[in-house]
Amino acid sequence: MLTFGLDCFLYINHQQKEGEVFTPYAIHRLEGIDGMVKWWGVVTKIMASKLEADPEGYLVNPREPAMVMAMNPMIRSIQILPEEGEPVVFTAEDTRKMDFPRFLEGSLKKAADTARMEHRLVLVDSLDLGLPYKMMAFLRPVYRHDENGNESFWGYIILAVEQRRVMSTANISNLGAQKLDFSLYHRYGWEDTPHLVKERGMTEQGNPHAERIIAGDLWSIVLRPQGSSVNWMLLFFATLAGLSLTILISFLFRRNGILKKANGALKRSGGHDPLTGVYNRKGGDGAVASYMAENPGKKALVIALDIDNFKLVNDVYGHRVGDEALKTLVRDMKETFGEKSIITRNGGDEFVLFHPYEDFTKVTAVLNRFTRETHTFKAGDKEVKFYASLGCAAYPEQGEAYGDLCIRADFALYGAKLNGKAGWRQFDNSISLTDKRSQFGFNLTDVADHLPGGILVLKATKKGEILFANHGMVSLLECDDYEDFIKYTGCSICRSIHPDDLEPMKKEFRRQLAAKYNKEHIDFLTYRMVTKKGHIIQVESTARKSRNPFYGDLYYVYLYNRKDRLKITGKK
Repeated sequence: MLTFGLDCFLYINHQQKEGEVFTPYAIHRLEGIDGMVKWWGVVTKIMASKLEADPEGYLVNPREPAMVMAMNPMIRSIQILPEEGEPVVFTAEDTRKMDFPRFLEGSLKKAADTARMEHRLVLVDSLDLGLPYKMMAFLRPVYRHDENGNESFWGYIILAVEQRRVMSTANISNLGAQKLDFSLYHRYGWEDTPHLVKERGMTEQGNPHAERIIAGDLWSIVLRPQGSSVNWMLLFFATLAGLSLTILISFLFRRNGILKKANGALKRSGGHDPLTGVYNRKGGDGAVASYMAENPGKKALVIALDIDNFKLVNDVYGHRVGDEALKTLVRDMKETFGEKSIITRNGGDEFVLFHPYEDFTKVTAVLNRFTRETHTFKAGDKEVKFYASLGCAAYPEQGEAYGDLCIRADFALYGAKLNGKAGWRQFDNSISLTDKRSQFGFNLTDVADHLPGGILVLKATKKGEILFANHGMVSLLECDDYEDFIKYTGCSICRSIHPDDLEPMKKEFRRQLAAKYNKEHIDFLTYRMVTKKGHIIQVESTARKSRNPFYGDLYYVYLYNRKDRLKITGKK
């Protein structure tokens, strides 16, 4: 057994290291697809809102389709398909042969029915539309509302996208050049098992992989390094050493008569938390170790959670009520996650759950419900309410050592706290595992929205496509909200810059970035912008060019109205 255990340890350690190296690759690829789908979701939502308001007027001269296709060449056609009436179709030159009148027959019928029934965007892959390459389709249902608030189905907005360009932009096509075989899967909401979207080489169970919910469906990718890096010579000598050690130990046990049982059952009194009745750290570690030994490789989430603002509960109501809050949290954990979950109290209001699962989609729904719903209990005649936040790490995809998974889940919990509490987050490579973490409790969205000016994140292209804008930027251009801001700018910062200042600003911008002494790629500019209401404002901005692993070169821009500065400082 010692020999076998040593060999397994070496082999599993190799697989674990392999997973730690290549799992981030898998996560990056799915995030790339998800980012594109979210962008297309915003585009179709804007079009749907205009159709809902005035379909007849909008169909006379719809602006968005041509603009979106010009900005994103991978979109080959956009179709507005009313339930009654003729479709309005925008296509690229090489896709005019697609048969749009029968577009919702065959393989797209279930997608259309699902989109209509569930009121959501649906993504369909690998469509054969008579072109030399496969296509993807995005279907968004459009509804209208009468004066009484009654809803009626109007039709669909359909985007046809070149699938090979999606694979290339998400860096899936280049995995072969990185010596990686892969299998990309997609499971529709009406499917019991996922179907294969794209593959290269052969993958197998246990290879590094990742899962993600994209447009309401489960996507997964499995990676496998080409060739084998197992050190068979090391395994041979490990086996030889293990056998020798086994013979020596057997001889000593027999000679001295000390052969006994190696392990006994954990004593319940020493393995449980007296307040809540769940495992303490010692008991929980033992229970999880036993489960993992009996169910090697079976999927599970390691979940770190605590009560939001627990110190405030103790300060306002007292520690006795705080104890009731902990008991309520444990009760709700058992009801929500089931009796099969192993619950451990680390101390205070910090808990760790080991939650086995099979369907990640169902787990996502459980996590959303647990963090969004209010946890309630009675303290005398008062009703006390609180929320909980959690972070999770997936076993065995993100690690096979329980201790390491607890650390990853704890840092994911910290990320959820920074994003506003009462929510959850799964560990990914964007979360840094440092020895210490700062304890400021700010929501980063609040920080961005309360800075004294506008923040933009732009693609480093000629059009300057907008990826992010804070509330200050929306207000600066006198837009009603973020969606109104996207409509006005057309997702490009160039459209809001005064026409007379655009080319001079670009020229000065390029001059500053090209300067030899500007190693930080920072620029300082002054130029005019035109707001949605037609006002001309002069702004001062500073920006930095930086490389992002998902989007390539980006500009991070901070700008403000120069008039506001002059009012306060009184100086030009």
